[in-house]
Amino acid sequence: MNNINNSGNNPCSNCGLCAVSCPHKAIDFGIDGEGFYRPLVSANCTDCGSCVKVCYKYFEGKSPFENAFREKDVYAAWSKNRDVVLASSSGGVGYELTKFYSNEGYKICGVAFDAPNNICKHIIAETESDLKTIRTSKYLQSYTVEAFSEFKKDKKYLVAGTPCQIYGLRKYIQLKKWDDNFILVDFFCHGTPSFNLWKKYKEYIVENKQLDVNFKNVNFREKNPESKWHKNAMLVEDFLGRKFVKNHGFSEDLFFKFFLNNSCLNDACYQCKLRLDYCAADIRIADFWGKKYENNDDGVSLVITNTDKGKTVWTEIKHLLVVEDCNFEDLQQSQGTRYISLNSKRNKILAELKECAPLDKLWTKYFKQSVVKRGFSYFKRILSYIKRTIKK
Repeated sequence: MNNINNSGNNPCSNCGLCAVSCPHKAIDFGIDGEGFYRPLVSANCTDCGSCVKVCYKYFEGKSPFENAFREKDVYAAWSKNRDVVLASSSGGVGYELTKFYSNEGYKICGVAFDAPNNICKHIIAETESDLKTIRTSKYLQSYTVEAFSEFKKDKKYLVAGTPCQIYGLRKYIQLKKWDDNFILVDFFCHGTPSFNLWKKYKEYIVENKQLDVNFKNVNFREKNPESKWHKNAMLVEDFLGRKFVKNHGFSEDLFFKFFLNNSCLNDACYQCKLRLDYCAADIRIADFWGKKYENNDDGVSLVITNTDKGKTVWTEIKHLLVVEDCNFEDLQQSQGTRYISLNSKRNKILAELKECAPLDKLWTKYFKQSVVKRGFSYFKRILSYIKRTIKK
């Protein structure tokens, strides 16, 4: 076999480029039982190997790994337009970047949340409204196959996606010899959760917060007067105008509790070699977390120029931004996590996300009870210490 059914060095990252690259359309791409996009090779496969050439499964990387950004230029930045900053997930750099190159004739491809159909997917933006749709962060797997299959050799594109999506796309456009027509942007990615988590979360919202089953809008990271940049709020709105808002979303929203507990991420996310060890994008952006901007409640973007093209792009757009030069140490404080710890409960949680138990019940079962048990164990140790002290 010369296709992606061969075992590789890494798990499948669900980027979708295997299906895009297949000249015979022999690869279907859909969600498996655990809630992750996976490829399925059909009988039409000719073993041409096109899919293997773009697949992250066969990426080897360096050994030992070295931080890919050690010698790169690092910046903090935010839009000069405060309205843009407040409407963006961090500092609005991504929006200014896409708007500028849209005006320069580039097609812009980014992730939109299709609330009526309950999926995230890459789209090629055609309007100013589309640019605003792809502006904010999404925390679900994005379906890439449809949009990426529309790329043409005589058009110019700016494409934003996860590091694994951009890795596969870089390989694809290199094979096509389309490199000169693309600007590739990725970001520091925590991982992609099971789609079953989102389905459970949606059931929880509908059942407990009295929203209609059809959502009109979802903003995973809304900035409002109470939950500003560092805390964010989860916002869900239905077509009847009813809203669910959970302030301090990162710490208090049920979806983010599971997500940030690393309890149901794609298996490729835990030992991802594209987080710090390799970058296929021209520019990488992120939230500038850490002490340096802890008193900024509007939002600050971290920007790294990774290629010569990235440096050129940055030169062309930075007049739209407030820019501060930073260094590698600032980067490490902001985005220093190389590998995400595998949650020991992951397989059990993934199995139960397919069942009927409500999401809040699963949280209580797997996490709240463990906290109580740890507290009881701690109390027993303190009691034992007191008894030993009294005996002495």
